Amino acid sequence: MIAHEGELVNSVRSTFGRWWLVLFGVALGGVMGAADLAMNGSPSRAVTDLAILGGYTVVLTVFRGRSETASVLAGNPVDERWQAINLHALAAAGMIGAFVALGGFIAAEATGHDWSGFAIVAGAIGAGYIGGVFWFRWRL
Repeated sequence: MIAHEGELVNSVRSTFGRWWLVLFGVALGGVMGAADLAMNGSPSRAVTDLAILGGYTVVLTVFRGRSETASVLAGNPVDERWQAINLHALAAAGMIGAFVALGGFIAAEATGHDWSGFAIVAGAIGAGYIGGVFWFRWRL
């Protein structure tokens, strides 16, 4: 199925109504909880995973009609200004993630610890950025 201009996202939102984000959060929390249990984690940790993700998405869903900030965090910027704020925040988060990954890589390498996790994250950020530049060059 090929989605054009957000048709797939809009169809999911219209199918599940305003609670689509909560359903996604609970599903993701359930997957994380199941992963904890599969790795011999405790049931309380699995329930905590579910409660954190489910609770966060419930709060966003309840308050997104009353708060423009909650609306942006729920994925629905209310106007162009909030859409620009969302893009700037995403760019800042990506930049911070890249600096943390590279800093962790350098610190782990300097102290003789395993740096492979940091290298994977830094590589994913770099590949995602470069791929995004090429993708959006032809799409926009």
